[in-house]
Amino acid sequence: MNILMITNIDNDEKLEDIWLARAFQEDGHNVAIVDKNYDEKLESIFDIFLKRNTWNSNATIENVSEKYSFTERIIKKDLPRINFDGKYDGSDKSYLVKLFKNGYETIPTIDNLDDLKLLKNTSKYMMKRKESYDGIGQLVLEKEELKSKFNNSYIVQPFMKFKSEVQFYYIKDKLEYVLEFIPSKVPVYPKAIKYEYNSDELELANKFACLNAEYYGIQRIDFIKLEDDTLLLTEIEDISPYLDLNQVDRKTKEKFIIDYKNMVYEYMQNKNVDYNKKSLSNKT
Repeated sequence: MNILMITNIDNDEKLEDIWLARAFQEDGHNVAIVDKNYDEKLESIFDIFLKRNTWNSNATIENVSEKYSFTERIIKKDLPRINFDGKYDGSDKSYLVKLFKNGYETIPTIDNLDDLKLLKNTSKYMMKRKESYDGIGQLVLEKEELKSKFNNSYIVQPFMKFKSEVQFYYIKDKLEYVLEFIPSKVPVYPKAIKYEYNSDELELANKFACLNAEYYGIQRIDFIKLEDDTLLLTEIEDISPYLDLNQVDRKTKEKFIIDYKNMVYEYMQNKNVDYNKKSLSNKT
């Protein structure tokens, strides 16, 4: 099988992509790791396309919402693919507004100032760009500032104090591991700690993971942990989640890699893809 793994080769976190690629190579498959601006001609050669860390680690407010043409092409051509069909963070943060209105355990979120009353009493607000990540472009504002600066490219949430960030890492809807970051990943990225979740927290995370029905890919379900230990959803990262594999123990990492491979093989089998018809002149 010829596998094209699409990432951002300028990111510092490419080691985990190398680990995944090497595991497929050990099974006898050809793997090429390419930048997101690769030559479209490769799409006629490779059997399956794996989206990985395509985000820009040096993004600014000007380019954080940059769209990648390969994503639209691969979906339009209906090529075999992993992590291309997520329904949530792969679009923009508007889904948080819908989840909140439907009673899910999310950070209260609106995108219309007429709904400001739904955020209850708070002295400050977080205004976040719908198309953004890593806190790029977000602002902490008082109500009058918010009213003067808001537009429909943003969501609004109450400014909340919390103890940590907790992240549940899934392959499809199967939990692999859970990490906690104290106090927060922004602005300083602290060392991850293995998180000992309870049954209620697992049920909550599973509820969000299962929203991506029939999804083939990795999901990271991210929460903040409030001072009373309540978890509230911050995002369903289903586009190209960083995995923090360098911060888990060897057994957990190896199990994740095996499960990821098996998910790809299951996908190819279910799609009835005959990947023996294609060949590469040189193993990559």
